[in-house]
Amino acid sequence: MRWGLVAVVVVVLVAGCSAVSFGGDRPGAGPTDTVTPVPVTDSSTPAPTIGGERPPGVSANGTIDAEALTSAHTAYLENRTYTWSIRENSDEPGEGFLRRVVVGPETFSISQAQGEPRRNVSLYVNETGGFIRVAEADRTRYDLIKLPGRAADYVFATVSIRQFFDGRTVAVSTVDRRDRTYYRLYTAGGPSPGALGPAEATISDFSATAYVTQEGFVRSLAAEYDRIVDGDSSRVSIRYDYSRLGESTVSPPDWVGNVTRRSTPTPVDPDATPERTATAGEPGTPDATATATDELDESTATADD
Repeated sequence: MRWGLVAVVVVVLVAGCSAVSFGGDRPGAGPTDTVTPVPVTDSSTPAPTIGGERPPGVSANGTIDAEALTSAHTAYLENRTYTWSIRENSDEPGEGFLRRVVVGPETFSISQAQGEPRRNVSLYVNETGGFIRVAEADRTRYDLIKLPGRAADYVFATVSIRQFFDGRTVAVSTVDRRDRTYYRLYTAGGPSPGALGPAEATISDFSATAYVTQEGFVRSLAAEYDRIVDGDSSRVSIRYDYSRLGESTVSPPDWVGNVTRRSTPTPVDPDATPERTATAGEPGTPDATATATDELDESTATADD
């Protein structure tokens, strides 16, 4: 790749669909970041229900209205600082992706790792624009972005909620963690979600679990599935987590001074539709490596799992 194009390409990569097969949101928990194993069946999930109130978009019979749920999720995060981390793992060599977004009161930052050779991308955004650093092999590139977009453009949580749960019937139970009740939504089998790889990919043994507050905040979401592409089979796991709600702050990284000395601004159209990017290679460790939140799967169940 020509280095003169790196800044624009990287912004598309950071804001776009990336290795996780999602777009942006614009229209791990415990000792590891991996998805906690859950039983997988070939049939649709049975839907035990719970009495009383439920999160927005979760019906009495377990059917999910993703628009209602994502609207509540977005409203809950409004005017809150937070840290959002997502990781994709695969047992196929060279597969993987890691992103961490820290949203402060006035600024935000992104750390991302993917690719082979390994590429670490860091983006810091304040009121003057975006400062970006790309480290790959033995080269490091700095650039300025006039219109880097909003923090929400890089957090594709609502896209994954829609992709994995919209229209599905889920098993609903509750778990208690640190004096708070979460609703556990679990689905397995049934029609596989779309856009989980190349168009020719075959998806099977799909399952997904989400932990949701009464207000509709989807704090943690995990999915697993088998994917076959050109005869090659792999097991894929994806997980995102929120942490440090109301406590996240962002400071300028030490390398920001290098940007102003070595770069000229690169304009980026914030209304442009991000292009799809290639599947990532094994992730490295970006600046400020993603840290998973509390393991909700280890919580005490208060209804049938």
